[in-house]
Amino acid sequence: MRRGFHVVVLMLLLTALFGVTASAQDMMYSESPMLSSMVDSGELPAVEERLPASPRVVEPFKEVGQYGGTMRVGFTGNNPGWGGMWYVTGWENLVSWAPDFSGVVPNIAESWEISDDVRSYTFHLREGMRWSDGEPFTADDIIFYIDDVLFNEELLVGGPSADWLPREGAEDFTAEKIDDYTVRFNFANPYGTFLLNLAQWNGRHITWFPKHYLTQFHADYNDAVDDIVAETDGVEDWVGLFNLRASGPTDDTNNYFNNLDRPLLFPWIPTSVLGGSTQMTMVRNPYYWKVDTEGNQLPYIDEVIGVSYQDNEARNLALANGDIDYIKDATGREFFFDALDSGAPLNMSLPLSDAANSNSIHFNRNAQDPVLAEIFSDINFRIGMSHAINREEVIEIVHFGQGSPAQVGPVEDSPLYNERLANQYVAYDVDLANQYLDMVVPDKDGDGYRLRPDGERLSFVLTVVNELAWQASWVQVAELLIGYWDAVGVEVLLNAVSDDTFTEQRENNNLEATMFTGEGGAGLTAILDPRYYVPGELMGMYGNGWFYWYTNALEATQIEPPEDIKEIRVAYEQVGQQPSLEGQIEAMSDLLEVAADNFWVIGISRPAPGFQPYHQRLGNYPDEWVKGWVEGVEKITYPEQWYIKQ
Repeated sequence: MRRGFHVVVLMLLLTALFGVTASAQDMMYSESPMLSSMVDSGELPAVEERLPASPRVVEPFKEVGQYGGTMRVGFTGNNPGWGGMWYVTGWENLVSWAPDFSGVVPNIAESWEISDDVRSYTFHLREGMRWSDGEPFTADDIIFYIDDVLFNEELLVGGPSADWLPREGAEDFTAEKIDDYTVRFNFANPYGTFLLNLAQWNGRHITWFPKHYLTQFHADYNDAVDDIVAETDGVEDWVGLFNLRASGPTDDTNNYFNNLDRPLLFPWIPTSVLGGSTQMTMVRNPYYWKVDTEGNQLPYIDEVIGVSYQDNEARNLALANGDIDYIKDATGREFFFDALDSGAPLNMSLPLSDAANSNSIHFNRNAQDPVLAEIFSDINFRIGMSHAINREEVIEIVHFGQGSPAQVGPVEDSPLYNERLANQYVAYDVDLANQYLDMVVPDKDGDGYRLRPDGERLSFVLTVVNELAWQASWVQVAELLIGYWDAVGVEVLLNAVSDDTFTEQRENNNLEATMFTGEGGAGLTAILDPRYYVPGELMGMYGNGWFYWYTNALEATQIEPPEDIKEIRVAYEQVGQQPSLEGQIEAMSDLLEVAADNFWVIGISRPAPGFQPYHQRLGNYPDEWVKGWVEGVEKITYPEQWYIKQ
């Protein structure tokens, strides 16, 4: 499967430069019997009237599917979005990834043109495309987002900011409506990576805001908006109201599941909320704008039910017993393979992770304690802490022997691979660890713990998230790390928290050290998700306050970075400004050398081979696929073409 990443380098260039149009040709359209009955009763227009003039054609992964059925998706706790429902049912961008991650293909935009200087992008939308309530989706919806959300100083106090928008020159970005189905984006600087950013999660907001619905919650359009605010619990002004109803621009993905009135462009739309129950439901969007190769309107599946479980073990057992069809980020490799051997109604997919590492360890150089911040900023401290880790033992105990010791860095067959970044300081050597730590904190107390320069014991908190299934092993890893560091005289306290608590601590700069994911390994993902290589990114918690300074958000948390960090940020902006893929790779490779020099974060191991169990009745699920944040996790498997075998 690694072969796909070599293809990426060529294909991404071709698809970025030339828009590709998928044609519905001259086909007859079909629909789910569930919708046919609604057409017959007059509740819905005919399928030909609900589809755009040129629907997107999706080729089924294995076979043309069957209509009908209910898919059951399991998650833990009260977080359906991040727990899996968001990735299976959510977001649609102007462009998307090809299923094999080999390039960018048309999605909501059926074609595009790019100016020679890579500053202007013109997108042609699908004429006749509709929101889930039947209202037209047009260029007006995109312009509403740009002019009335992105550039609204009350909604985005610090000025225009979005994951897809370059920080340099953001205030000079403009969008113009050419006609109802054509929109042009104009950037202040060349933006060679724009389409790559649009294909991933970053691009979701551009097609996220139905103007006809959201203007009622916007002060520029509704003089009586304060009356709605007064009637709405939990909001104090129109900004809070708009964010609640729009799930953005500073969005909580779970708001999207809690607003049953909000029009969407997604395969399924919510019909009941989780609330205090254990289930939520979604049904097919009758105006969904994709068809298969035989003209069958997608999705195949009529209904999706999200089921909440108390913990990961209960969720795993439910899947093994056949009570649910799918779970995101399965854990318990041995459990599921044993269940498969014992005749459980499961199939097993083998996804390839795009990650650089199983985990990343961050020491916050912006810590509120200035003495800790100074210690964390010393590379010798980080090198010493790295050499203290017995990675082979972590791999054996936590990952069942799967993986190999490594730092966070692009993988071997990526065009961005940097051998020094990937392999430096990984040797388990307690004596060497002590030598490096002695350069920073040489003195110890009577219990053998190192003393800070102010004479206090060096002690800090390692915060990890322990809520979702894919975080199940993090506490186990953290406990091992604490033992290794204790052996070299560094006292570390574990704080396992919910995702909400973690976010609150991050936004208030209350994190001292933390452990998180290890994105940015395969293909060109380091360019698209540079959080562990370039300071000033959202989840780059080794410089937490720098991100908020760059985005002009959360003023109390902002910390202006030093000049050397500012120079690195400028260099990263120049990566995206390169008009050619070769230029982008060369510029990013230079930055990865800088990342190796600075050793921003500590890694543990290359990710173990992936596994993904799913119910045997779920059809068109891929046997192999590229899994990662950039690819949208399950999004790249095109869940709209999954089906329930009848």
